[in-house]
Amino acid sequence: MTAVKVTVLGSGTSTGVPVIGCDCEVCHSQQPENNRSRASLLLNHAGRNIVIDTAPEFRLQMLRARVKTLAAVLYTHIHADHCHGFDDLRMFAFRDKDTSIPCYMHTDFIAAFKQRFSYAFDSRTQYYGTLPQIDLQPLPDKPFTVAGLQVEGVRLPHGAVMTSAFRMGKFAYATDFKTFAPELIANWKDKIDTMVISGVRFRPHKTHSSVQESVAILQALNVRRGFISHLSHEVDYHKHRRELPAGINFSYDGLSFVV
Repeated sequence: MTAVKVTVLGSGTSTGVPVIGCDCEVCHSQQPENNRSRASLLLNHAGRNIVIDTAPEFRLQMLRARVKTLAAVLYTHIHADHCHGFDDLRMFAFRDKDTSIPCYMHTDFIAAFKQRFSYAFDSRTQYYGTLPQIDLQPLPDKPFTVAGLQVEGVRLPHGAVMTSAFRMGKFAYATDFKTFAPELIANWKDKIDTMVISGVRFRPHKTHSSVQESVAILQALNVRRGFISHLSHEVDYHKHRRELPAGINFSYDGLSFVV
């Protein structure tokens, strides 16, 4: 696989950090690594950009990463913190009215997504503004190619829904899940060099993996370089990173590396 540049656009959980009205030390931190927008990821492969999820801060994330064109969008699921930047995709239509961006999500989510953003899909709403020019497609059950990258999507439990995690060659991204099935551990073991994985906090959570649980998954997969993301304000980047094993660190907004 040709080298891929990965940029963590957003490293925060659903509240973002700082959290509205919170006076904790992390929310008042002046360290940029503790300032977290909602979760989104950018992949640049051979000059083509793919994003995973469109967070509520998607406009700011695109500006910061200086993205001018977009080849595709992959959605993990449609919780608000992962898709409510959808409308900002219309900016790419301003630049090229003939462009239709393929957007992939699991078939379970398509009807609800179209209802949530009905103005973009239902002409009866009589919305006359510029619309996001997208081609919404069901996520294939088998590995498929997006902008020259082969993508494998797998399903992970996240409360009442199943989210999609993605592996592209030796890189993987998994967010908003509680556990990895033993079969997936066996299938992905020794196949991943670098992984960004969610771990919302140190305390247990009903629907999310904790930092410790995500560390255990990275170790079970034998990942050489792991970054824990989707972090809450309970995680202080500079204080708590010292507690992580070698080869594992916390992610932060703007973190970039090549795989």
